[in-house]
Amino acid sequence: MSNIEGFPIFQNNLLPLKELSKDDSDKANIVYMTNSEMLAVDFDQVKTQYANGLGLSEEVASSCDAITYHTSHVTFIEFKNGNMKNAKANVKSKIKDSLLIFCDLTNTKIADTREKVDFILVYNQQKNPVSNQEKNSIADSKSRDAIAKYFLAKGKQELIRFDLERFQKLYFRKVHTYTEEEFEKHFVNLL
Repeated sequence: MSNIEGFPIFQNNLLPLKELSKDDSDKANIVYMTNSEMLAVDFDQVKTQYANGLGLSEEVASSCDAITYHTSHVTFIEFKNGNMKNAKANVKSKIKDSLLIFCDLTNTKIADTREKVDFILVYNQQKNPVSNQEKNSIADSKSRDAIAKYFLAKGKQELIRFDLERFQKLYFRKVHTYTEEEFEKHFVNLL
């Protein structure tokens, strides 16, 4: 897989993660899901330029909010401030469309993304409490949820929510579903 820093379409669309995490759907209450000033690729803008370059409207595809490049891998990031109950299909569509666009732009095969690309969904924990099905399978209280996450981590596993675990090893090296706090702890603070 090529170093994405060599692609002008990525370099010309850099913004701080804070801006890429912005939810301005309620103009009176703008929410940032991270305060990180780390630069990342505005993949929504990349998708728009890609589609427009083919003579198509940007509405033909959906896209993840951001991608970041690290020494040896790329991370796709999607920020969801709303309720995931109705957004799961949308996120899955964003994953697939983004991956196809990325692979076309970088001349990368899916076999390569399984080794060098990660996906992170950052979600609002208050708007997405653990469902009854998840409660039955992992916990029936917040403290038990924390205990389950602790033991999963000890076994070098983590809880992947919203049926996104299916994309790990199919398209991505790793898939993570993080609350805003977990995103800061496990991603932003490690860079």
